[in-house]
Amino acid sequence: MKHLYYSILIGCILLFTGCNDWLDVKPRSETTEKTLFSTEEGYKSALTGVYIKLGASNLYGRNTSMYVPEALARSWEIPSFNTSQGSQTSALIGNILYKIGEEYDYTYPGVESIINSIWSDYYNAVSQINNILENLEGNKITFSQNNDQLIKGEALGLRAFIHLEVFRFYGPVPLGLTSNQTDVIPYVTEMTKDPNKLISKSYSEVLELLEKDLDDAEKLLAGIDPIFHYTNNELNKQIVGGNAPKDEWYCYRQNRFNYYAVLGTKARFYHWIGNKEKAASYAKLVIEAENENGTKKFPLSNRTNSYGVDGNLVMFCEHLFGLHNADLQNIVQPLFVNEKPIFRQSRLIIEEAYEIGIHRSDVRAQEGVYWEFDETTTNWENHFLKYSKSNNAKAKNVIPLLRLAEMYFIAIENLPIGEETTSLFSEFGEARSLDATIFNSLTDEAAVISRMEKEYRKDFFGEGQMFFFYKRHNYRTYRWPLSFEIPQGAYVLPKPKGQLSFE
Repeated sequence: MKHLYYSILIGCILLFTGCNDWLDVKPRSETTEKTLFSTEEGYKSALTGVYIKLGASNLYGRNTSMYVPEALARSWEIPSFNTSQGSQTSALIGNILYKIGEEYDYTYPGVESIINSIWSDYYNAVSQINNILENLEGNKITFSQNNDQLIKGEALGLRAFIHLEVFRFYGPVPLGLTSNQTDVIPYVTEMTKDPNKLISKSYSEVLELLEKDLDDAEKLLAGIDPIFHYTNNELNKQIVGGNAPKDEWYCYRQNRFNYYAVLGTKARFYHWIGNKEKAASYAKLVIEAENENGTKKFPLSNRTNSYGVDGNLVMFCEHLFGLHNADLQNIVQPLFVNEKPIFRQSRLIIEEAYEIGIHRSDVRAQEGVYWEFDETTTNWENHFLKYSKSNNAKAKNVIPLLRLAEMYFIAIENLPIGEETTSLFSEFGEARSLDATIFNSLTDEAAVISRMEKEYRKDFFGEGQMFFFYKRHNYRTYRWPLSFEIPQGAYVLPKPKGQLSFE
């Protein structure tokens, strides 16, 4: 992906990284902005700047993937507070892990700071998107090959995706929500420096605006997205001498908000708000998507395409949408790779999570695939390998945000229990090499939720999705790694105090 990003990285950094206040997203010089949006390439650069921001460590490059939501789900071993082991950074992150995962104390300065920064960075990205969209309206540029439509579709879909993420973090537990609930989150659709216009909207308003953005994005991208006309392997230039777009802009669609990312976000959105019919329908559209040659657009990861020799551990072939970060290995080094990794979990707990006693063939449970245990040292350290590499898997430097596995899980949870849910679970289980004796275990709603809890944990370990599974179902007690009662209010991250007045 470096050939996609580095060619425009410098311009994007100069344009966007000096904005501490998310309201202050316009370039210091109006001349600079006018120049940027005077060409098609300028719009492409501006949109790529948003992807770069989202993939940085303050958001999906660390904080909103492997860090905060995984701490909220208690995926990592909780260290003692005020630990003096390791570097100052290790101690700081360790204390934050403790305050989040043990006490759910959102007022602790380190925790409050990171929660505030996630909020502001999300809305900074939204403001950059709105700046692009406003400049697109009424511009006099002649775009090539419907690229204005492509850019607008990506931007609208991405705006909806970000707001849904904010809603999942900072909004209320979805079970029992009513349409007249007020002050949910801001849904920002215009560039403005007036704080009075940036107010939290009601639940029904947020749903209406989010659905509209997704509907508009789907219509704009339908038929014109290059992902329709090429396989993902072709777009990713993984076939030597194969068919691929000559224009680099049309490549690597899995790392841009493509048409299927819109459908996947719709499935996630409807699942979150409890619209079973639409959730299952959009999830199935992704699952059943095919290339022009009749092959699967997004095949499930298995031993051959993800976990075997020259494979990768982020299950890239399943990505509807992921973000590239060229610096990812430097970010994950102290977290997972160092002699004393900050994020770790004991072997016995991991074996329980992966149901080693039942599913010894599970490709995710094989030692040296996702987990590497070192029992030769007195400290008995272990390493989580998903974002780095193992002897059999290369690092992709990509963080998954929407994957095919989630579409299977959404469909299974929302379809009527019966042959279709069993068939979908069997397809998924065969790809992961699960023991076939459980394929007929989805006999009632409780059994479905219990099985999905286990599979979410195994499949999305380190990706930040387990916390949202818990929140979606309003679990009052975690059953893994130990029984733990969730404090009242823990599922709703607090909006920043004093930063901006949204209420």
